Amino acid sequence: MTRMSRQMHLNAFVLYCAAPVTRLSWVYPEEKIRHQWWEMAYWEEIATTLERGSFDALFFADNIGGYGKDAASIRYGMHFPLLDPVVLVPRLAGATDNLGFVVTMSTSFTSPYQLARTMQTLDHVTEGRISWNIVTSANPHEGANVGTPLPEHDERYERAHEFMDVVYALWDSFEPDAMVMDHENRMLTDPDKVHRIDFEGRWHSSAGPLSVMPGPQGRPVLAQAGSSDAGRDFAAKHAEMVFAPVGTDEQRRDTIADIRTRASDAGRDPYDLKMVFTHGPMVAATTAEAEEMQAEVLARPGYESDVAALQSASGGLDLLSLDRDTRVSEILDQITGIRGPWENAAAADDPTIADFAKRFRNMAADSRFVGTPSDVADELEALMDATDSDGFQFSPTFYAPDYFAMIVDQLVPELQRRGRVRTGYAGDTLRENFLG
Repeated sequence: MTRMSRQMHLNAFVLYCAAPVTRLSWVYPEEKIRHQWWEMAYWEEIATTLERGSFDALFFADNIGGYGKDAASIRYGMHFPLLDPVVLVPRLAGATDNLGFVVTMSTSFTSPYQLARTMQTLDHVTEGRISWNIVTSANPHEGANVGTPLPEHDERYERAHEFMDVVYALWDSFEPDAMVMDHENRMLTDPDKVHRIDFEGRWHSSAGPLSVMPGPQGRPVLAQAGSSDAGRDFAAKHAEMVFAPVGTDEQRRDTIADIRTRASDAGRDPYDLKMVFTHGPMVAATTAEAEEMQAEVLARPGYESDVAALQSASGGLDLLSLDRDTRVSEILDQITGIRGPWENAAAADDPTIADFAKRFRNMAADSRFVGTPSDVADELEALMDATDSDGFQFSPTFYAPDYFAMIVDQLVPELQRRGRVRTGYAGDTLRENFLG
């Protein structure tokens, strides 16, 4: 299979909250709401629907505390309330057989030992279907919540590289065949195959060994989304799943090529990194019907809710106090959070804050992916092939159980008919299905 005809990887991209990405996506006709977003039946329906569509994984983005720093974020439900998906995933793993799960944990606010232990435990609990989305955090509000100041951008990545060194050492400290369960000789685990690591670094230290034996995957699949120079270096060294930033198609293509080059320079096969984009396709029997659905989604937010969603990604800059006609380039040097989308916007058309806020994290904003299943499949194929990417993360633009049913019942069959999406799972683990 050539790069131009390969199959797409598909993830669902959400947060454990009412409106995962698209603003006010929790607003829906009440008579159609079967389960509330905090109820287990809501998430179990999503997970089983995704598995029916042969999705690779349900990807949970996360942060510590949501956007609950200002009244607008709290009022409109901008990642607030925000629950802990690490606690939810075991329940969903029990309701599915093949679907993988990605959970987000920060290298800035978690200890390496705690992280290594939690992720290896989840690998056992999910029977090899877990991935860790590595973040360094971008919002000072997170640091304020845990009582630890958020380091500067590049220092966060320096700390993260050392964090990974500790985690790798801990995962390797318990050899795969160390637990022998020898009943006759009363030996549960061979002590000669479990090792201290005695790591002492600039920012992190750990004695080891890890108290958890290796899981079915050996170690979780590693995901990451850095788009800055430091973030790209980090992805090239560590990541296996990379979700590329928003921007023009040319910017995305160049970003992917750059990360693949850096991975090659780091001694890795550049195609061991799977690159995915996040979108919110809208499909229906006719283009007119899909466009009507899109118009309803785009009409929900207003300026205040748009900008409230943008503030966290800025690193906490008070955007609501600025003139709405301020250009992105005018405040670029004040952005301390997720810089990639801002830099791409400034380089492309330098929109006003008001215009950029309308686009940012509104998965229904790209009209290319609104139409019949055939038309949307054409656009997805074209984007994937033009950018040398590997697939997509679909994020719900309305009530998530119904949104993903629309994708699985209408769009996925068209992609399967073209041979672009598999019709079942070849492996038992996420590593086998996503990377194998």
